[in-house]
Amino acid sequence: MKDLFAQILLTTDAIIVVYYGTYIASNMFLLVISLFEVRRILRRRGYEAENVSTVFTPKFSLLVPAYNEEVTIVESLMSLLRLDYPDVEIIVVNDGSKDRTVEVAREAFDFREAPVDVDAHLPTAKVRAMYVAPVPEWSKITRLVLIDKENGGKADALNAAINVAEGTFVSSMDADSLMLPQTLNRVIQPLLDDPHNLVACGIQVAASNGSIIKDGQLLSARLPNNWLGRIQVVEYMRSFTQSRTALGRLNMLLILSGVFAIFRRDLIMAIGGFLTKYQRTRAGQEYCGVGAHTVCEDMEIVIRLHRYLLDRGRRGKMILLPEPLAWTEVPEDMTSLGKQRSRWQRGLYECLLLHRDMFFKKRFGVVGWLAMPYQLLYEALTPMVELAGILLVPLAAVFGLLSWRVCGLLLLTAFLANVVVSCGSVVIAMWGEFSKSESRGPERLFEYEGKHIMATLLVAAVAENILYRQILLYWRLKGTWDFLRGRQGWDKFARKGFAATAAK
Repeated sequence: MKDLFAQILLTTDAIIVVYYGTYIASNMFLLVISLFEVRRILRRRGYEAENVSTVFTPKFSLLVPAYNEEVTIVESLMSLLRLDYPDVEIIVVNDGSKDRTVEVAREAFDFREAPVDVDAHLPTAKVRAMYVAPVPEWSKITRLVLIDKENGGKADALNAAINVAEGTFVSSMDADSLMLPQTLNRVIQPLLDDPHNLVACGIQVAASNGSIIKDGQLLSARLPNNWLGRIQVVEYMRSFTQSRTALGRLNMLLILSGVFAIFRRDLIMAIGGFLTKYQRTRAGQEYCGVGAHTVCEDMEIVIRLHRYLLDRGRRGKMILLPEPLAWTEVPEDMTSLGKQRSRWQRGLYECLLLHRDMFFKKRFGVVGWLAMPYQLLYEALTPMVELAGILLVPLAAVFGLLSWRVCGLLLLTAFLANVVVSCGSVVIAMWGEFSKSESRGPERLFEYEGKHIMATLLVAAVAENILYRQILLYWRLKGTWDFLRGRQGWDKFARKGFAATAAK
């Protein structure tokens, strides 16, 4: 029995070592791809004009679902009104808020009630009222609409906005996010370059905590004031700059952040819109079933788009621009952060389960053979493997099956690999690329103000592996347990608002 136990323990440890070896190798591979992709984008930016032509630009519809956003809605809408794009409409959807979101928005922008004239192609919760506001003379926005509806969730609010939208492209975004004026001008370029294949595009999201924001404008980009926020800045750089940028380049991207992403409206309508309990379209029910749901609608919609197109033999690209064109407030306490990460983990399982039929199917190509298995192995299962590594590798040393020296070396290797990936992501995000244009200085993704910014972030990249990562492991495991017992709900954390964040 003792020999059997020793054999099982050694075999398990070997599996863990192989797992981490492939995990490290894949992350290094993505890091190299993102390095070249970011450099290419920055070199190109040096030659691009800030404005785009009004002749060939498609119309955008910005969809802004809002639930209990009274502290952020005005600043967010002010930032959208400053978008420097020639043809864009804003559609705000109050999703049954329990606070004064509607009243605050109406008072700030003079919304007036209008007839509810909606072609409800996508079924949603009941729309109670619709309002239209005059657009300020200084804004390029063509239409500003507010929809007040009963609560149905973020996905349901997005569908309600799509029913009203007139744009060729629609964007999902959060009401508590802030957009830079040049956002749509930057995002439109790859769409114009590849109009037939590119069907969705996301951007890098940055933490607004600590930055100076006034009247919806980012006046000064600064790091968060506490180390919890700074570590999240590193996390966002690793997730967007390194991972999603590279996966988009390989056409393996399965998630575009709900903070901001754009989609072709005709395709979103064809697949039945965002997934809700009101789903009635053939494509939606065929892929997800009746009454299916997820708290990770931003991932599910991308996977369903891949599935819809590949089922029909069509090639559709989903990419991410690694430029921080959207800023959002991140949690500043561990309880709020834990709720967020637990929800993300639960949503990941939900999406993979909904689209499990895509695994290892020839017609789904790289998405079915690589992208989906990658998300399962190196995202969904990582918490369990990480916990097993923390417990079982030292246990093998306790029983004399491994020397303590080998045990320490394995744990140190895992620690250093994580540090290298995080530090590499920071360097890629902060490294300036000199263009040949004499009128412009070095181009970089992040333009933080202050001294020793990179040094601070590199320290945060090391510090996240000490205690912080282990605390998040608990919350990710909790998210796994919540999924297994069928728990639902959003667990939204309370935000302080841009004004409060900047005032610190």
